[in-house]
Amino acid sequence: SGGEQSPRLLQFHKDGFLVLEHFFTAEECDSMRNQIQRIIAEMEVPPHCRTEFSTKEEEQLQAQGSSDYFLTSGDKIRFFFEKGVLDERGNFLIPKEKSVSKIGHALHAYDPVFKQITHSSKVQELGRKLSLERPVVVQSMYIFKQPGIGGEVTPHQDATFLHTEPLGRILGFWIALEDATQENGCLWFIPGSHTSGITRRMVRASSGSSTCVEFVGSEPAYDDSQFIPLPISKGGLILIHGEVVHKSELNSSESSRHAFTFHVMEAKDTSWSKENWLQPTPELPFPSLYT
Repeated sequence: SGGEQSPRLLQFHKDGFLVLEHFFTAEECDSMRNQIQRIIAEMEVPPHCRTEFSTKEEEQLQAQGSSDYFLTSGDKIRFFFEKGVLDERGNFLIPKEKSVSKIGHALHAYDPVFKQITHSSKVQELGRKLSLERPVVVQSMYIFKQPGIGGEVTPHQDATFLHTEPLGRILGFWIALEDATQENGCLWFIPGSHTSGITRRMVRASSGSSTCVEFVGSEPAYDDSQFIPLPISKGGLILIHGEVVHKSELNSSESSRHAFTFHVMEAKDTSWSKENWLQPTPELPFPSLYT
């Protein structure tokens, strides 16, 4: 609604991101971490991670299984692993809770703890402060950033993967469940980089293609010196504009960097691209953020 915007919101529009320290309590963070431990304890390794590589044909089936597993994860809770943690038979080479890279993409819909956090009154109130009229939740992920092996995330814009017409309708909520530092792989941003559109799109590949998605356009070579680190303590929230350029480095420390993240779309006067990898399904239409 009307009225002038707070200095913080003006900062968000200028930078393309906003750091809100201590948005969630330590107890809320711990409830998410405990819940994810329970989910991992019950985890079955997906079949496509278990087949032994041999023939080219089997390798293609493996890749196809892997891509189908990803493409159909929008309305499920599924597991994605770091490289090199499973042997060719799909057995863990390290403890399974240290092998998972991320869990996605419908924790917000099917897990009571993550659902409650996503739709918490604090988040809904923030949505209203941001003047979101019809926000819907499109996806969520739990990211582990495991010690020593949590891989880097190269510079990207979220709208590359979650495309809307018009642009500017996607917002990421990134919650630190443990302190995120430069050592364990905090996020880095280029301030103001959300104002010049997107350079690359990930789209569903045409059927019969060997991969499930393909990229259109290219990622420019970003100037490393333009990135600033955003360390944040446990419970902090980083608001991420869909077009701001950000990255994270390899976790070279001994400690993990757990985060829960979800994306919201302003659905009013917005169309969701039919070419996005993620699509709403009859089982899970994008739920409203406001309850």
